[in-house]
Amino acid sequence: MHHQRLSLSTFFTLFFCLTLLSHPLPAQAADTTNTLFLPLKTKSLQGDNFSQQMDEALAAAVAAEDQDYFSRRQAKEIFYYEGIWPPSYKEISAFAADHDYDYIVTGSATKLGETIAIDLTLFDLLEQTTKSSTFGEARQTNLAATVASLTKEITAYTGRLHRIAAINIKGNTRIDSGAILRHIENRQGDAYNPGRLRQDLRAIFKMGYFNDVSIEVRGSDKGKEVTFVVEEKEIIAKVEIHGAKEVSEKDIRELLTVTPSTIYSPQQVNKSASLIKQFYKSKGFYNTRVTTKITYPKKDYVSVNYYIVEGKKVYIRDIAFNGNMTFSDGELLDIMVTSEKGWFSWFTESGVLKRDSAKEDANRIGAFYQNHGFIDVKIAEPIIEKRDEWLHVTFNIDEGERYKVGLYDIEGDLLEDKEELLAKTNLGDERYFTREVLRNDTLALTDLYASQGYAFADISPQTKKDSVNKRVDVTLHINKGNLVHVNRIIIRGNTRTRDKVIRREMVMDEHDIFDTTAIKKSTARLKRLDFFEDVSITPQPTTEENKMDVVVDVKEKPTGTFSIGAGYSSVDKLMFMAEVSQNNFLGRGQHLSLQANIGGTSTRYNLKFTEPHLNDSKLLFGFDLYSWEYDYDDYTKESRGGALRFGYPVWEKWHAFSSIGVDDSKLSDINELIASQIIIDSKDIETTRFITVGLSRDTRDRRYLPSSGSRNMISTKKAGSFLGGDSEFTKTEASSSWYFPVFWKVVFHAKVAAGYIHEDDPGNGLPSTDPLYNPSKLPVYERFYLGGLATVRGFENGKISPRDTATNERIGGTEMAYMNLEFTFPLFEEAGLSGVVFYDTGQVWDRTYKADPSEPYYRSSYEDFSENWDLSTLRHGAGFGFRWLSPMGPLRLEWGKNLDPRDDEDSSIWDFSIGGSF
Repeated sequence: MHHQRLSLSTFFTLFFCLTLLSHPLPAQAADTTNTLFLPLKTKSLQGDNFSQQMDEALAAAVAAEDQDYFSRRQAKEIFYYEGIWPPSYKEISAFAADHDYDYIVTGSATKLGETIAIDLTLFDLLEQTTKSSTFGEARQTNLAATVASLTKEITAYTGRLHRIAAINIKGNTRIDSGAILRHIENRQGDAYNPGRLRQDLRAIFKMGYFNDVSIEVRGSDKGKEVTFVVEEKEIIAKVEIHGAKEVSEKDIRELLTVTPSTIYSPQQVNKSASLIKQFYKSKGFYNTRVTTKITYPKKDYVSVNYYIVEGKKVYIRDIAFNGNMTFSDGELLDIMVTSEKGWFSWFTESGVLKRDSAKEDANRIGAFYQNHGFIDVKIAEPIIEKRDEWLHVTFNIDEGERYKVGLYDIEGDLLEDKEELLAKTNLGDERYFTREVLRNDTLALTDLYASQGYAFADISPQTKKDSVNKRVDVTLHINKGNLVHVNRIIIRGNTRTRDKVIRREMVMDEHDIFDTTAIKKSTARLKRLDFFEDVSITPQPTTEENKMDVVVDVKEKPTGTFSIGAGYSSVDKLMFMAEVSQNNFLGRGQHLSLQANIGGTSTRYNLKFTEPHLNDSKLLFGFDLYSWEYDYDDYTKESRGGALRFGYPVWEKWHAFSSIGVDDSKLSDINELIASQIIIDSKDIETTRFITVGLSRDTRDRRYLPSSGSRNMISTKKAGSFLGGDSEFTKTEASSSWYFPVFWKVVFHAKVAAGYIHEDDPGNGLPSTDPLYNPSKLPVYERFYLGGLATVRGFENGKISPRDTATNERIGGTEMAYMNLEFTFPLFEEAGLSGVVFYDTGQVWDRTYKADPSEPYYRSSYEDFSENWDLSTLRHGAGFGFRWLSPMGPLRLEWGKNLDPRDDEDSSIWDFSIGGSF
């Protein structure tokens, strides 16, 4: 029994080839079949080129089986085809002995009409016998296939001892044999080929799971039995990090490519060590050394230990520029990310060198020069030197000549007058040539043409440099292409939201003229729904040049919220708030919410439903139901009611809204001997029927922490009169919020709000015991109060209010105004944490109630509005806070300082609220 073995060492070296050669498999000549096919003797009555056809078919079939074939010319020089055929065994064996063949195949082919009869005869020189013939019939159409099939029958016999009878895996205990076999090319029944086996050996080794791989080959009566013998690598039991002090061990572990319970790989261990060094270098530690140590806690397991000597942080001492004749060092430093060490380097990491950033800075400097006329500028790669424990960075600059803007022209397919198109560009207004402005002009015109249906408009800038006059002439050549229409609007990714909800936000329809402006507006409208984590609208070409599909890709996000909040004050004690809402109810775009506020002094329940598109129209419909109970110092109020709401878009981003509702309130536990007359008057006001109308405009880029845009609203609420009920008043409120990006990612937010109530039946202010008593029809709970997160921070809810001069109770007012000024900025952007600093001011005034010193409850005549709008009485608060888009949802935690606290007011207060998603 013949036996060979091939070994491959775990460690590849430059002597890999010698390693293979030192453990060779048997040469192919000794281990592959040695068979010769001779051309067939042919016979045909049709006088055609039948012999040539048979020769070509047999030659191709033999070549596919990797055997030898003699051409007809070669064969006729040896054998006499005109005599008895096939030749005798004696003739064949004499030829085979001289040419070292084990098998010779010959035969004949006869063509009768459309049928071809093929008869092959095999001479077995090893067993010294002639095997029985192999016969087959074919037609002209399947001649090649039939010849190939007969040839395979022959080679199946001749190669039986030179084919792979079985492939086995030995030595694997953790890696499944099937997983190993999937990486090799050879299969059972394939021809035995040592070269291909060597390739399979390398493929198994490259899996990375084995220290050593070898091949055992044994012969059998069925062929070659091949066994791949593997020695598995150890498993990593644990990974230890020693010496990490200046950086977080957690951050280091996130870099590692080796983890517990994985296969041990020296290459990956070394790679992780390099990654640790690179990470330290990015933090400014250029002297960090990382060594590894492998221990063996138990059989087949290793522990990987990284020992880190951090060294000291190395900062950039100075950044120098050579060759900058036009711009100062300071101007160039301003556009760079890399910077020198400063006072706040411990916090900002300024002065830490990042090589990629330094290379990017070289590109920034080049772009800066090119945008100021230096079109031939050359910026060398930055030179980084380490001296005296400091880094010194040098940028070498070759400015070249400075070029001005020469002639600026537009030609080609002009949709407007040339002067009008040029007025929409800016390069002509520049003194020096700037590539950035040229690029922006090109994009602006491309967008202009695309917004008018020319989606494939080509705006090609052609520049001509005048080296003598130092100027660049520019011509924008326009090829508008075909007018494009929208073919189909394809919506993808909406696993919850219905198609119609998305389509009604699109400001384009199928078959409309393609318009990029409509795409931008549609994108903004879909984002403002706040149903999707991501919205992308992209045009997609079709087979027709004048049609374009519009693909709307959305990624759904949780639209349900669970919000909880809490607050504490000396009056209300501890209060808990909870809300469950769904902004995309059943995927129809409807809003449904249930809110509960439960505390020591109040209990409130609210149910709200909104259908933004009633029957797929533009009409909004909704309803509110509520049940409230509140224990004030001087009375208890129980309210139940509801309202129907309507809305309609009147202009772009402008919405009109209205509501009609009823409120049934009862006041109890009133001590009329000490209560304010306004509270006593409100006791008899039980039913309030009202109608509200208003107008709003919202252009914010997003609802949570917007960075631009505004939200403006004005509304008037009318109660009583023709509506009936016990109340009689008109209440008008207005607010305006604006958001401005300032610098970096800091956003300035300003909000002003004001309100005014007109008492349609103010009463006379007399006590209820007076025969002339005529109560006010304005309930105390409809009056204005300020304070809290939503209005003036630094004050408790409702604590900014006029007081009854007789009872010192806060009784609300008929005018109010407040202003919020705040800056928001990211603290840890990846974690969604932002900071806020704010200043709030506001006041509530009363123009209908003024106590007479001699008659405490007597209401005087109306005071003039301007006299009561006394800005010198404004209350002020300032503070800071945090806003976090937490896994549970938006969180607000804000501390407000009362800048002018009074005797019964806290000097500062914390407010917070938190929400979550489901």
